[in-house]
Amino acid sequence: MDKILALYRRFLWESKDIVWIYTNQVEKLFASRAAYMKQAQMAELDLDASMRKELDALIVSATLASESQVERDMWGWTVRLPFKPWGMFCGVEPEGTVCARLTRLGAEAKKDPVGSFAIQRVSTGAPVRQTSLIPRDTSSLYLVEQYFDESEQLPARIAIGDGEAVMALSMPNAKWDEVASLSQADLLALYHKVAAEFEEAERESQTVGDGAEGQSEAAQRIKAQFAAAKGPKTGVLYGDLKLMHEAVFYYGCRCDVEQMRQMVSSLPKSQQDELWHGVDHLDIECPRCGRNYRIER
Repeated sequence: MDKILALYRRFLWESKDIVWIYTNQVEKLFASRAAYMKQAQMAELDLDASMRKELDALIVSATLASESQVERDMWGWTVRLPFKPWGMFCGVEPEGTVCARLTRLGAEAKKDPVGSFAIQRVSTGAPVRQTSLIPRDTSSLYLVEQYFDESEQLPARIAIGDGEAVMALSMPNAKWDEVASLSQADLLALYHKVAAEFEEAERESQTVGDGAEGQSEAAQRIKAQFAAAKGPKTGVLYGDLKLMHEAVFYYGCRCDVEQMRQMVSSLPKSQQDELWHGVDHLDIECPRCGRNYRIER
């Protein structure tokens, strides 16, 4: 099955020293989730609208966070929001796969005013980095902002709109005041204002033939930069915006039946004996995506 890919782009707003991560393909990301669940024969959970919104926001925010970094780490977000009966997990792999899972919590979770969330990051050749925080808001939309603010000491803002999403990430010497207190709608509007010249020049360079005739100087300039870029379209600068990186994300999980079998066989013998007592097969859910596997004895 062909993967449904959602394109994300990372820019540097040079005069402000702020990184933008933007995608207008959120619908493709969720279309890839629907395709994965259909292929895996997984039923959609019966969630109320508010919980669905929280899960979707976590998935989008986690992918933005992944693309905000130069090094492509493996990320794992484990979340328990205040007053919510569900626990959430979202994992993002270096190659761009993202998956999520909901776990039903006990009734006491709905009374918990605190909640918790933990972030695991694994870089190639480096030990696991784990951060545990207490949510300062009841929405998953702000967890990524809080992580960068408190753990990385880099302020961040995220906005999710109709089919699009953007993240602004402060660099150490950023001029952050213009971004700090914006609403989600205003943050998206600011991104589009900053990106307008770049996008217009890029659009013209792609639609007005192959030659220079009929193209503005801006379109010719940006087209020449794209042509000179080797591999991904990095380092292309127009106006105050430089394209630093492009990446694609899609919903999926690296799990398979052999991995689930190894997970069972790695348990102490006493636990294995208990699991297999009186049965000839086990039904096991992947802890990352929730896909069910049947393991024969």
